[in-house]
Amino acid sequence: ACVFLVDHPSTYGVRMTYTVRYAYAVRMSTRPRRPLTRERIVVAGTAIADRDGLSGVSMRKVATKLGCEVMSLYNHVSNKDDLLAEMLDRVYAEIPSMDDALGWRRALRSTALAARDALVAHPWSAALLTGTFPGPARRQHMEDMLRALSIAGLPDDVADLGFHAVMVHVQGFSQQQIGFGERPATLAQQADQFLASTAADDNPLFVAHLGYHAERGHRHDDFTFVLDLILDGLERAATR
Repeated sequence: ACVFLVDHPSTYGVRMTYTVRYAYAVRMSTRPRRPLTRERIVVAGTAIADRDGLSGVSMRKVATKLGCEVMSLYNHVSNKDDLLAEMLDRVYAEIPSMDDALGWRRALRSTALAARDALVAHPWSAALLTGTFPGPARRQHMEDMLRALSIAGLPDDVADLGFHAVMVHVQGFSQQQIGFGERPATLAQQADQFLASTAADDNPLFVAHLGYHAERGHRHDDFTFVLDLILDGLERAATR
């Protein structure tokens, strides 16, 4: 309760002091409020997307997570598309800078593996790749890849093809891995139903392929296998 001392003169000229108690308390926060920044908004949006997917991201949910009004966000991001672009670039900022000392092939392989890992760690990110212009971190990742191909001494047209081959492999494989990871039980059930209802001479090679995986599981590292095939071809082109 708040206590106030009131000094009040009486009708007889004697000053009386009263204690007045109020049944409420005024609480003053001693902790300063964290300023709202673009970085904090992007971090909050990323956390929501990691938990709920892209469909779970809204300006209202971001504002709620940060404890602010929705309109306050627009002082730092233009709109939701601006936020999503920054979130994607933040994923690419997790990729380490390429180490030229490794040599062009090992450096390019290393940065491709790191890019795959970053995209798969944030399953929502792959869906934004084709509709978002590269931000600073993603541009630097592309710059690193192009520098590796330049160090290799490839002709311009081969370097261009190599750049797109590695980039499309990273992005496409990541999307496939994310898709399989989201519903593995459903895909396995569909495969079992297909094998149970299909004669062995209908699509025999495909049936054998499914049977191979059903018996042995998926033990191969498809991503590095195909990546190394691409790098083998580029290395041969570099030595011609």
